[in-house]
Amino acid sequence: MSPKTTPTAARIAAMCGVSVMTVSRALRPNSPVAPQTRQRILEAAESLGYRPALNMGRPRRTETLDRQSVDVILAMATKPLFYSALLVSIEQELTRRWHDCVIRTCGTDYAQFLTLCEVLRSRDSMGTLVLGYMPVEQLQALLDVAPDAILVDHTGDSRLTSPYRSIGFDNAEAARLAVRHLLAAGRRRIALVRGPADHYFTRDVEQGYRECLREARVKVREELILDTDFTAAGGARVVAQALADKREFDAVFTNDEMACGILRTLHEHKLRVPEDVAVVGCDGLPIGEHLVPRLTTVVLPYEELGQMAVEQLLDKRGKPGAASRVRLVPRLEVRESSGVTVDTHRR
Repeated sequence: MSPKTTPTAARIAAMCGVSVMTVSRALRPNSPVAPQTRQRILEAAESLGYRPALNMGRPRRTETLDRQSVDVILAMATKPLFYSALLVSIEQELTRRWHDCVIRTCGTDYAQFLTLCEVLRSRDSMGTLVLGYMPVEQLQALLDVAPDAILVDHTGDSRLTSPYRSIGFDNAEAARLAVRHLLAAGRRRIALVRGPADHYFTRDVEQGYRECLREARVKVREELILDTDFTAAGGARVVAQALADKREFDAVFTNDEMACGILRTLHEHKLRVPEDVAVVGCDGLPIGEHLVPRLTTVVLPYEELGQMAVEQLLDKRGKPGAASRVRLVPRLEVRESSGVTVDTHRR
């Protein structure tokens, strides 16, 4: 490549009508350059095929190289598909803010949990984000070790004895959106396929489910509240058992991952979706658009959740030990799996 065509900072500066110093600053993270100007410079650099050199610009001060890290603890017990998207959102937001993301997992093994607590006790990180469900005793112990931790995708637990911050979704409203939609479509025997009874998501969606049925004066059928483990296999298993037990239902509300297994089970039992059984998921996972039929779902804004969790953690105005609760509002995405036509012979 000749010097005239080499994509340099000077060429980018000339293309954008700014100084070379402005280009140099705009090409670094945490740039002080105005957002619109930086975006214009980045677009120009990309169009020219610009690649940064190891010795680009002046050496940075030592203190600017000391990136602080944030511990992100992923409870591995449930909802693995959902948390992959949430983790990406958190990591990207931390990187944008010039922080390192240290991911730590914790399953159901008690020895592993004790090791995690010891690691957190010995580290000097900027803060801690805890994603998902843990038994309340373990969660309390974790808060004792890391009192500044923020519970992410968590709606809180009254059994926790110390103040804590949490940010999550209005899961009860998610259930209300789904059940109202199914009721409006003429469904009256709506099965709720949920996770473990002690899980906050399970408690929240059951609350919204019961409230919505009561408001519509539709009987809550306890035999149609099915407990499993949030997995596709678990959803398939409990719905297959309900069919074997001759429990009649014309709709299912569940999460997206379990809906994958439920759709397969209904197909194997020669039940049409949505004509015989309507299905509505919750989470808004990308896989829902590729199922047959495409899955109606309650979309939980996980990208916004990840960004807000990082913002709360890094906000210097936040005070460790000050309790706070944030709930993001979901929305309903209607697709083919819920339908509007109901076969009258199944009423």
